[in-house]
Amino acid sequence: MPHDRTPPEHTTPEAAAPEGTAQQAPRPEATLETPASGRRTRRSRLRRRLLVGLAGVLVLALGATVGLLWLAAGRFVHPMDDTPLNTYVVASAPGRVTLPATTDSRYTGMFGLIWQDKETDLRHHGTLGPVLASDDETVTRELTSDLPPAPGAKAKVIVTIWNTDPERALGLTYEEVTYPGEFGPMPAWFLPGTGTTWVVQVHGLGAGRAAGLRTMPQLHDLGHPVLDITYRNDPGAPQDSTNTRHFGDTEWRDLDAAVRYARDHGATGVVLLGHSMGGGIVETYLQRATDTSAVRAVVLDSPALDYRATFDTIASGLGLPAPVAALQAGIVGLRSDVDFDDVDALAANRRGGGPEQPVLLFHGTGDTVVPYATSAEFARDWPDKVRLVTVEGASHTGAWNADPHLYAEELTAFLALHT
Repeated sequence: MPHDRTPPEHTTPEAAAPEGTAQQAPRPEATLETPASGRRTRRSRLRRRLLVGLAGVLVLALGATVGLLWLAAGRFVHPMDDTPLNTYVVASAPGRVTLPATTDSRYTGMFGLIWQDKETDLRHHGTLGPVLASDDETVTRELTSDLPPAPGAKAKVIVTIWNTDPERALGLTYEEVTYPGEFGPMPAWFLPGTGTTWVVQVHGLGAGRAAGLRTMPQLHDLGHPVLDITYRNDPGAPQDSTNTRHFGDTEWRDLDAAVRYARDHGATGVVLLGHSMGGGIVETYLQRATDTSAVRAVVLDSPALDYRATFDTIASGLGLPAPVAALQAGIVGLRSDVDFDDVDALAANRRGGGPEQPVLLFHGTGDTVVPYATSAEFARDWPDKVRLVTVEGASHTGAWNADPHLYAEELTAFLALHT
């Protein structure tokens, strides 16, 4: 009889353990990690943490940068008569003052000096003359002032030589007049003359009418009546609803009103003389006004012809990278509600076929605010209309200060030819 066989069952090692021996629970499979793979894992985690940290730092830095640029933009868009002081008085004596050696304090020519009394916070003004002595640390110059500044007083070298009116500064008889603006009577200085072609002077950002005092004696000697104007939101002038600078986008209408005032009071023609932003206002007026037939000629001094290039120049001077400069221009545009394409005089002249009136243009190669290159470009575009007078090393609107004799010669010849 055959012997029955049952196939043997497959047993695990645990099943085959001797009776009475405790069986161990199954162990999970172990994941073996080599030292190299462990290091890669740790590096990946560190890399992710670093990237997250860097992203956080960049966000914080960007936020801080935008905040600082927003505050800085306020200096451009809000009218001010408290020019920031950026240097100090090292020492002084009757007729002289010693300042730290800077580009501003080393400029040749005649300049103004403002300083602040530490006790009263009142500001004083004097006239800087020639350099008497200098070394690597300090510059000593002649100073004409009612009282010497105290050592340590905060100060600033400026192109505005006088900060008072034409009579007290120059002994010229003048009248305080107003012309009708969009928001009310606009203050202006009127200097009578023997001729009938008036010169309407338009100051730059934060400069005020005193900037025009430098050319008044010459214009008076030539017989030109002078109207030195304010525009909306200037200290002492009517404000619009924003009390904000608009870089010529709205201010040109005040110049338009001033030209009408001149014509209504006997002017048979006008010459427009604009400094810095005032030059931009002049150019915007010429592009937008319905009637510019009274304008015989135009004089521009360091004119703001391209505001984006201006902000690039300012940012470069501060050592800021190009993307920050572009961001600054955008923030200023946002705060002023101005599209800088709308007040780009270079582009506007190219679209319109160039200036209709002859232009005399002064610009210094040492300008760190409005780039000299924009004036050079304007002159290259329209060589038959624009005469560019380059003053080597001169600062922003400082061509007269650096070389008043050259300025006077060029201005006299230009006005004789075109008025």
